[in-house]
Amino acid sequence: MAAFPQIASAAAKVPTCPQDLICASEPEAVAAELRKLGYRAELTTVENGDPQIESAAAGYDFLLNFNECTEGKQCPSLGFVVVFANDGKNTLELANTWNKRKRFSQMAVNDNGSLAFTYDVTTTGGLTRANFADVVDWWQSMLGQVRSYFSERAEK
Repeated sequence: MAAFPQIASAAAKVPTCPQDLICASEPEAVAAELRKLGYRAELTTVENGDPQIESAAAGYDFLLNFNECTEGKQCPSLGFVVVFANDGKNTLELANTWNKRKRFSQMAVNDNGSLAFTYDVTTTGGLTRANFADVVDWWQSMLGQVRSYFSERAEK
């Protein structure tokens, strides 16, 4: 039984990012790669010390959060997020309908009535530059789809 805590501890540690790959454990490299793809990428930190990138795509400002970090480092995943203010139309039905139709992104109504639109990706083991570009392209595509979804709902 004594081995189990060691296994859990070892599993919690994020490995070093392999050379020439993109990993959430290296925020500066993620920001640099976003810039290479033509996006604005301002690297900041949140209150708990975790890194965060401020950017924009498809007409929306978004945040790229570094998730599950240990002391602001060793982050195994990224979370793209846009939060839409409470406009009185952010309902559970709106979010649930989106979530039933879409595979990779998710909507959730926050306690304050704002609407969070998210897309998470793990980078454990690293992403090739082509794969990272595809991840970002998917995010931009989903932002375009969410714009269309809101427009369709407004017409009803």
